[in-house]
Amino acid sequence: MLIIVIAAAVVVAASLAAGLAARARIARRPTAGVTAARLGQDRRWGGFARALLAPDRRIAGLALWLMIVDTALALAAPWPLQLVVDYGLGGRPFPSWLRPLAGLPHLAVAGIAAAAGLILLGIGAVAGYQVAYLTGALAERMTLRLRLGLLRHLMRVSPARTARFPLGELSSRLGSDAGQIADAVSAVIETIVPEVALLTGMIVITALLDWRLTLIALALVPLYALTARLRNRPLRSAQQHSRALSGRLNALTTDQLGMLPAVHVFDQAEAEAGRHAEAAGAAADAAVRALDASARFRPVNDILPGIGLAAALVVGTIEVTSGRLSVGGLLVFVAYLASLTSPIRALAGLSAVIARGTASRDRVTELLDLPPLEPAAADEPAGQAPAPGTVPSAVPVAAPGRGRHAAAARGLPIRLDRVSYQHRPGEPVLDRVSLDLAAGELACLTGPSGAGKSTLLSLLTRLADPASGRILVGGQDIAALPLSRLRALVTLVPQEPWLWSGTIAENIGYGLTGAGRAEIAAAAERAGVAGFAAEFAAGLDTPVGEHGRQLSVGQRRRVAIARALLRDTPVLLLDEPTAGLDQATEDRLVRELLASTQGKTVLLVTHAEALTRFADRTLRLAAGQVTDRPPGPIDDLAADRRVLAGIAS
Repeated sequence: MLIIVIAAAVVVAASLAAGLAARARIARRPTAGVTAARLGQDRRWGGFARALLAPDRRIAGLALWLMIVDTALALAAPWPLQLVVDYGLGGRPFPSWLRPLAGLPHLAVAGIAAAAGLILLGIGAVAGYQVAYLTGALAERMTLRLRLGLLRHLMRVSPARTARFPLGELSSRLGSDAGQIADAVSAVIETIVPEVALLTGMIVITALLDWRLTLIALALVPLYALTARLRNRPLRSAQQHSRALSGRLNALTTDQLGMLPAVHVFDQAEAEAGRHAEAAGAAADAAVRALDASARFRPVNDILPGIGLAAALVVGTIEVTSGRLSVGGLLVFVAYLASLTSPIRALAGLSAVIARGTASRDRVTELLDLPPLEPAAADEPAGQAPAPGTVPSAVPVAAPGRGRHAAAARGLPIRLDRVSYQHRPGEPVLDRVSLDLAAGELACLTGPSGAGKSTLLSLLTRLADPASGRILVGGQDIAALPLSRLRALVTLVPQEPWLWSGTIAENIGYGLTGAGRAEIAAAAERAGVAGFAAEFAAGLDTPVGEHGRQLSVGQRRRVAIARALLRDTPVLLLDEPTAGLDQATEDRLVRELLASTQGKTVLLVTHAEALTRFADRTLRLAAGQVTDRPPGPIDDLAADRRVLAGIAS
């Protein structure tokens, strides 16, 4: 027996040392998210747990082992009590492995027992700390890994599909829902393994002490299980409803904060406050109903331990008086019974955690079900990634943005082959449209508002996919091109520029990874950004504010154009680049664009008739069809483009 105790002490010491060593691995932050494909293979909790824990399986295994060690220490904790009562005070003979204690005064035996108990508690406290640290760190790493993977998945999904989710709703699912899933996985591991081990150990030990008393403990288990089952179904439904209303509240809050100027201008502060109060109240009511669904069975869970203790006192008295159980054994059993309710209640309460996690898992799964555009990494064999700007055809295309400012990339032809698209069934935006643009051609696309001009640009960049037909760039179907290749061929400057909350230089440099300061400055010069940036004290390092709101409309457009010019792709798409600009600014911007896009294929969406005279070709989109607009007396001025480009350069 003494050898067993020594071996157990060695194992415990080695386990605690391994737990301390694991802190170094935990300190290394995960940089890769779990892939949506791996999560999508198994939507049950087991699949989520395997996918989220796979990179940290060794740490998870160590945490599980430490849980077992902690459980063993907890099971040993009551036994010093029997040492004092039966052997120290009761005068029973010591077992052989405790014979060195024979003859010691009662107080000395009590002191040894107390010291042993404190040592067990101290070691258990250290083990418990390591378990709490490792499981908590694993939960945070799982949350980070899930958020990274989910965000990367959403970034590969067509924006047309994610647009049906409000930004606040997406933020809620990426934030709190991902955290709820990781917490549920962590809670299952942290609860089931140690509590089942503790419950099993207690039942075995109490059965060895007195099987009749053990029957009392076993009788409590099905009562707890029945309570959890009765609570589970309404709790899951209440949690799903609560998570949905919480997501709607986040979406409304995001919209309201983003529209504060409109709220002030139209004097809608009270109305918006009322909308927020109603949404927040509904979310709070749903949360309270979910809380009620979980708490309504708590009185039963509190009463059951009392029933078990009362029965144990009666039956235990009978067992002691009959001589089948010692007083110390009864005290040990009562200590176990008091602790027995803890794992049973923890296992019963786990259903509430799983119900919350299941509601969040369903919301995240809805995002994972969104089909992604084909990621470039999946199309290229390892070590064979193509140079940016190349296509698998005979058309040579140089890499974007590298030393070609003096002689821009040769453009590529564009073809739309019977392309159809509709936002809603029965309302086609494009109806079997066929169109050919020659390499290096500048075409203006006109038409009434809402006709689908911006939609056509989105199709050319695969921000949306056509319902039917093909789109070819450089003779290649863009649906078959890896996204990295397509992005190296086609650049879009939208009507509302996409600017980040960084500096002017950072927003321009976003167009080309690794661009140097000289390249950014050159692009700024060509787009006319350098001129207005010089008026700021920080120049190109001037912060643009959230969404570029510290800049004027024209300045934001110039930054977006500079970013596209830095990208330097063969095809450039421009959506109303001069909208909202005064005539002088518009003329200057057009001339700079003409100089900067020589040789490129340019499709320019505009309502400004003055711009069409610089085009090689003018197109009109209306009623789902694209037609060539016959040249007027000032339209056939392709030569003007070359002349103006020469003047501007």
